[in-house]
Amino acid sequence: MNRPYPALMLACLLYAVSAHAELIEERSQGQVSFISGGIGEDERAALKKVRTDYNLGLLFSTQGSGEYLSDVTVRISDGNGAIVLDTVSEGPMLFAKLKPGRYQVSAEYAGQALRKPVTVDAKHRSPLSFTWSNP
Repeated sequence: MNRPYPALMLACLLYAVSAHAELIEERSQGQVSFISGGIGEDERAALKKVRTDYNLGLLFSTQGSGEYLSDVTVRISDGNGAIVLDTVSEGPMLFAKLKPGRYQVSAEYAGQALRKPVTVDAKHRSPLSFTWSNP
């Protein structure tokens, strides 16, 4: 009877864990930490596990079909108009950790910009959905 080698099994397990961790790499810009993605079931599952760590959640899709979108340009400005985050989402979900306060979120896809105000606090998650009619 052939038995798997313990070292080989451990190596496979470590590879799977590191690949999973790479799916949801947190990045920072100034004082804002954020993560984006959600392409494929593995990324969506990984993001759902950490979403409660972030106080702002963004979701990007098309109207009618509900198709999720990636490569959305996201700019978040604080109450004074200063840009605190300027990035491109790697998938239909973007989560950010912001200081409590009022913000303006701008999301642009295929030349169409949508803007929404949001107030975030330290205890609750503020979800926003951006839906384009004809991207």
